[in-house]
Amino acid sequence: MGKKPSVIVVGAGGFGKNHVRVLAELGSLGGVCDIDREKASTYGKLYNVPYYLNVSDIPEGAYDGAIVSTPTSTHKDVAMQIASKEIGYIFIEKPFTPTLKEAIELIEFLKRKNVKIMVGFIERFNPAVKMVKKYVDEEALGEIIMASATRVRRWPERIIDSGVLLDTAIHDVDLMRYLFSEEPIKVYAKTGKSMHRIHEDYATILLTFQSGKMALINANWLTPFKIRSIEVIGSEGVVEADLVTQQVTLSSKDDRITPFSEWREPLRYELKHFLDCITSNEKPNPDERDALKALEIIEASLKSSKTGNSVEVST
Repeated sequence: MGKKPSVIVVGAGGFGKNHVRVLAELGSLGGVCDIDREKASTYGKLYNVPYYLNVSDIPEGAYDGAIVSTPTSTHKDVAMQIASKEIGYIFIEKPFTPTLKEAIELIEFLKRKNVKIMVGFIERFNPAVKMVKKYVDEEALGEIIMASATRVRRWPERIIDSGVLLDTAIHDVDLMRYLFSEEPIKVYAKTGKSMHRIHEDYATILLTFQSGKMALINANWLTPFKIRSIEVIGSEGVVEADLVTQQVTLSSKDDRITPFSEWREPLRYELKHFLDCITSNEKPNPDERDALKALEIIEASLKSSKTGNSVEVST
């Protein structure tokens, strides 16, 4: 068995600490970088790996891959600096960058550096989503007609660099593309601010696809409890999935089944895929195209909400 890839996590606060933990469990945590000295040193000492306070301090050629889990507004600059450290694989947390324009600039730069890119759409690695995708692909629901997603929770007012669309609903935008294996052609959305002053904190998005399929996405930071669920309706049945408990129920006119499956951490599957790609020198999935499409749809949603009209998106 060959040597495991060595990966550095840049940004160990927020969700980044989970990347640190899971990479350590997988035996591939090579280092930690965070501007907060206490965080960096705590994780460095806990896992016995080098730690750095600035990306500029990371030695060249020391790591096979890097995770960018810093605030979204810094992703472009951080990823560009990392690429200059001879790191061939970069995993960038969603939503990749704050804007489509920045995403295009970053991708062009990384391609010139021959860096392979993965974007952190973790729900694709959720066992419940995998089961739903299997039902859809095997036509267990007949012909797919529509799907809906709900992603809600209470989120206190805080300083953040994006609203509920970019931070939350983007997961479900990616899921609809993934489940349907098709690009939406039109977006209609309504958003609003209730408890959060700077960014939108509730949104509804309607996606229309070339085939006639529809997808409805609801997201907010107002509901006092957490729901993350999807439902896909076909001509012969319906599948419902709770993305938190990972319970999936398949219903037809004759039957209703809920297969038992043990809960598994999606992040473990996601990072395992990233590491496997480094080992086999393959392109990760989801990649930069998925990042671009999701950002394009989110920007179309914001435009639709502002103008009150549906917005066409490229396929």
